[in-house]
Amino acid sequence: MIGEKIVILDLGTYKLKLLIISLDKDNYIQIHAKYSIFSSGIKKGNVTDIKKLSSVIKHCVAAIEKEMKIEIRSIYVGINSIDFNFLTFGLTRNIGSYEIEEQKDLQNLIDLASGIFYQNFEDYKIIHFFNSGFYLDKKNYIDNPVGLRSKTLDVNFSFLSLEKNIILNFDQVFKKAGLKVKKYFYSPLASSILSSDQQVLEKGFINIDFGYDKTSITLFKNSKLIFSNSIPIGSFHINNDLMKSIDLDKNLAEKIKCNFDKILNGDIDSSIKSELSNKRISIDIVQKIVDARINEILDHIYKNISFSRALNTAARKIILTGGGADCKVFQKRITEKLKT
Repeated sequence: MIGEKIVILDLGTYKLKLLIISLDKDNYIQIHAKYSIFSSGIKKGNVTDIKKLSSVIKHCVAAIEKEMKIEIRSIYVGINSIDFNFLTFGLTRNIGSYEIEEQKDLQNLIDLASGIFYQNFEDYKIIHFFNSGFYLDKKNYIDNPVGLRSKTLDVNFSFLSLEKNIILNFDQVFKKAGLKVKKYFYSPLASSILSSDQQVLEKGFINIDFGYDKTSITLFKNSKLIFSNSIPIGSFHINNDLMKSIDLDKNLAEKIKCNFDKILNGDIDSSIKSELSNKRISIDIVQKIVDARINEILDHIYKNISFSRALNTAARKIILTGGGADCKVFQKRITEKLKT
């Protein structure tokens, strides 16, 4: 594994990003090449046009192959479908005060959990499978139960899954692009782990990925993933509201969104002020439109975090990622909303 070139493709709705990395002898990531291109044929993390998406993937891969003078045939693929399903449930096993064995006890619980999942969700495929912690005799939380004694062993299992047809659609895209997918992974999970350090993981945090057409919320506690969900609203919806409600062009809407914190402070860019004046649109109207959408996104985030009961634990630290993370108003409002 050390020194081996690993090709990773992140399929965003706004942009596709391709990375070639390797791990050195100290387990540090070395980046050898990166390339990004505007997306096409994908919306809310799902395939909408096989031909268009495979075409931009081929273009992306060809650019890296030319730069690195290599041939790419297999890749790891990050996806963030709005249809990802996060499910957690617990199982228990009577041990009888004997030593807990990995094969007999742990593997039995893992096999049982997978079986229960597929009995109830036969049309889904598991992308990630986690345990959220072990408990001895219903009360003592431990990291690794192997070799310990207890009367009972309880474990919470979590699954991140996606409908098989959605995966098969992605398979078709990569088949047309002439590539083999080594593994699909959940993009917000990867960005959460890469955005934190070990201390933050252990204490717990929330990663809010403020993307183009969706916002993903991923929560960690005691180094374990405890909740994840995506809401179908992203930074583009702010632009869209401005374009549709007061007939602004795309460039002006983007400029207003990016400078909204200055607009609220009365520090309005002369070009924005001039264009709004020519259209006879007041700043107050613009503020109300943007405020309404930001508050809607924040309400959805708050409800998801409240549902997972993490307001006083994981919510102590929040890491913002995604294209919309640079929006200073969003940073300020989320801090105020969650009191963190």
